[in-house]
Amino acid sequence: MPLLLSRSDLSRLAADDDELDGAIDAVEKSAVQCATGDRAQTIFTGLDLANGDELAAQFVSLASGPATLRLFPNRVKGERPNAWLGMQLDGTTGAVDSMIALDDFNVLRTSVPAAVGVRHLAPAGATTLTVLGSGAQARSHVRTIRRVMPGLRHLKLWSPTPGSRTAFGAELRAQLGDGIRVTVADTIDDAVDEADVITAAGRYSHGEVAVPDPGSVRPGALLVSMTGAGGNLLERGARLAVPTARRPELVAFGFASGFIGDTPPPPPVGALELADVIAGKVPARGSHTDTIVFELAAPYQWDVPILAWIRAWADQRGLGTAFDFSG
Repeated sequence: MPLLLSRSDLSRLAADDDELDGAIDAVEKSAVQCATGDRAQTIFTGLDLANGDELAAQFVSLASGPATLRLFPNRVKGERPNAWLGMQLDGTTGAVDSMIALDDFNVLRTSVPAAVGVRHLAPAGATTLTVLGSGAQARSHVRTIRRVMPGLRHLKLWSPTPGSRTAFGAELRAQLGDGIRVTVADTIDDAVDEADVITAAGRYSHGEVAVPDPGSVRPGALLVSMTGAGGNLLERGARLAVPTARRPELVAFGFASGFIGDTPPPPPVGALELADVIAGKVPARGSHTDTIVFELAAPYQWDVPILAWIRAWADQRGLGTAFDFSG
């Protein structure tokens, strides 16, 4: 029978950074499978609500069998009970396998793939991470990227609101202790100076650059982007990397608000595919001065491995409530 997993059922998983390794491994494996021929389809849409919010949904199916549906409010800030939902579906029959509360997990949809990219595309011996943002995405990126940067010694922060970035810095100092130095920068240039990895974890309009002065980014750094935020680095010779050129086929796409409008263009010819780097087909860099922009701005199949990771964790602990719609 289907399984219902509430937020309280999953609270221990949501709070345990060590468990994130399983999600990172699952998304990495899924990227390789998709690149090698596991055909996927997706519907990615958002509809206006009467209260001014937007209800977003992504439906993903894989040829190998599983399918998922993820619902989430797109504009709201703060708590929204019973609004973040993931469903696992049987890809053959369409039967519901589980319903999963995603209140604490929706942000992993971008922060976990970002970590997979950092694991394989960061410069060797990377010690300094810059996070541009101070919201939920920024917090999640710190959690996941820390898992794949064993040499991390310096965490630099910047966001447009001084109070928010200062509070974020204090929060991270309390969490991380003395092992990692936390610096709150007054400007973007100061934040990215000498950084090995930069993640644009704030909400940028599509195509808005994250670092206005590309000259402030050191040669050989990695910029992680979710919104086409590295265009000016690419103009200066940085190499574009994408998870895989075999993205899910877009069956339907578009948001009523215009938050996402035009269908994402295909990756340019010659873009570095992370899946090829993972498989050992190509090196991430030809030189230690090669700068890379890892771009996540497209619908991928990440919901499938992330929901499967959540369900497997709950099954191992006998958590959740079985239910039967048709009984």
